[in-house]
Amino acid sequence: MRYGIAAALAATTLAAAVPAQAVEIGVVNSLSGNFATFGERYRTGMELALEEINAAGGVNGEPLELVWQDDRSEAQSALAAAEQLDSRGVPLIIGSYASSITGPMAQFLTRREVPLVVLGSADNSITKPGSEWVFRAKHNSSIVANAYFDYFDFLRETHPDVPLETIGFLYGNGAWPTSLAETGRELAEERGYEIVADQSYDQGVTDFRPILNRFRAEDPDILYIVSYAEDGVAITRQMKEVGLDAEAIAIDTAAALPSFVDQVGDLAENVATVVSWSKDVQYEGAQQLYEDLKAKAGSEPSFYEAEGYLALRVAADALQRAGSTDREAVRQALEETDLETPVTTVTFEDDDGFQNQNPIRSLVLQIQDGEHVTVFPDDLAAAEARHPTPPWSER
Repeated sequence: MRYGIAAALAATTLAAAVPAQAVEIGVVNSLSGNFATFGERYRTGMELALEEINAAGGVNGEPLELVWQDDRSEAQSALAAAEQLDSRGVPLIIGSYASSITGPMAQFLTRREVPLVVLGSADNSITKPGSEWVFRAKHNSSIVANAYFDYFDFLRETHPDVPLETIGFLYGNGAWPTSLAETGRELAEERGYEIVADQSYDQGVTDFRPILNRFRAEDPDILYIVSYAEDGVAITRQMKEVGLDAEAIAIDTAAALPSFVDQVGDLAENVATVVSWSKDVQYEGAQQLYEDLKAKAGSEPSFYEAEGYLALRVAADALQRAGSTDREAVRQALEETDLETPVTTVTFEDDDGFQNQNPIRSLVLQIQDGEHVTVFPDDLAAAEARHPTPPWSER
């Protein structure tokens, strides 16, 4: 009898010593190459979400684990990474930053019937026409461009004495800048803005002064610029050099980074940029998320960390509700998502040609006194927009 009890206790001890099998999620992210600055921020957000999820019991009592793959900021590397993760049997994949990378990967994973939660890519084409296997919780080109033009309309209505009639488009020739410029042009025409300048540039260009001088000759009221980190810094500095003024200046992507303010200093003042999340947005839990992300990063976080956090929260929620790692079950659970987070509310909808797109509300931030401040939409704003932008000669 004593032997039986001892054996049972030994068996219990052994069972307790066996760790729970982890639930794996594949991540394809830009951890090296041109987009590593953004990839590192996404990783910080996902790591914070992972810690919170596992501290709360993981997924249905099992720990969650991320299987990382570096796409090296290249589409071919991303496809190779996705193929490895597919072979590993992960129930879903999160990725990647650039639309030129995520687009081909989305097509590949659709053929393999692997659910993809989009990490940072916003080109419309990823979810329009989209796929039943691809889900995007963040904004797209149409949502972002509408946010900019809603903001311009708002400035025009609230400051009728400041002319906002003409606009100039300057953008890189990558997938995201091109998509955002195309959508912006359509909205400009719909809403009665005259396009007086429209110029794309090759990635890698460092001297924008010839283009900016041409823009100065056209004297647009609004500058609508879409550029990555280094480009946006160079463009901003050179706008002052050539004296290119505008009543309103919007710089997408580059101006959203805290490093933009660090690099250009006072030149950043009054620049507007559209994001999916901000530390001062009036959402429950946003301030706590900001503090947690800042502690995790060891520096000022941006909406990129928040988007990484959001992507993993969405993925883990679907796995929890699916109760299975079967890919079809996970896909169905993603379709049924109705999730409140400190970043945004997430539901996946089919509308206006889009499939599995979250109808997220984008935010307009304006740089004021060296800080990114939410100024639009009005009901989510933390401060009033400063308008018009003073000429460079008066700063």
